[in-house]
Amino acid sequence: MLTLHQEFFSQYAKVYRPLLNKLNAELEQYSLSNSQWTIMKLLKIEQVMTPAEIAHRQQVEKPSITKILQRLNEMGFIEVTPGEDKREKWIRLTDSGEAVCIEIMERLKLLYENLLEGIKEADLENAINLLMHVHENLSK
Repeated sequence: MLTLHQEFFSQYAKVYRPLLNKLNAELEQYSLSNSQWTIMKLLKIEQVMTPAEIAHRQQVEKPSITKILQRLNEMGFIEVTPGEDKREKWIRLTDSGEAVCIEIMERLKLLYENLLEGIKEADLENAINLLMHVHENLSK
């Protein structure tokens, strides 16, 4: 029999992979992967970031981010501008990237609402706080 702690992570694992599969199915029509999408969404929120800032926020190595950014640039979704320091680069969404981002956010809003159907707002807020706390504990 699983402990409560084990059951929590077991249930989380049951949701994680199928959710990623649904997200990737939604993103497929835009020729985007989930890792590309999360960077676009981050840029939508933050407006302008350096590759190092993106890597830090995504909790992945900078070379991985560089490859993703190169692909997003080739697709016309982001633009790269040099900073004052020649080594510094600023990344932002293009108008095309912004439009795609808004469209995807609307599509995913419907998906998320359907997945969370029947869940009370207070329970959802508690779940968000719980996951934030787990994230903080992972970062220790």
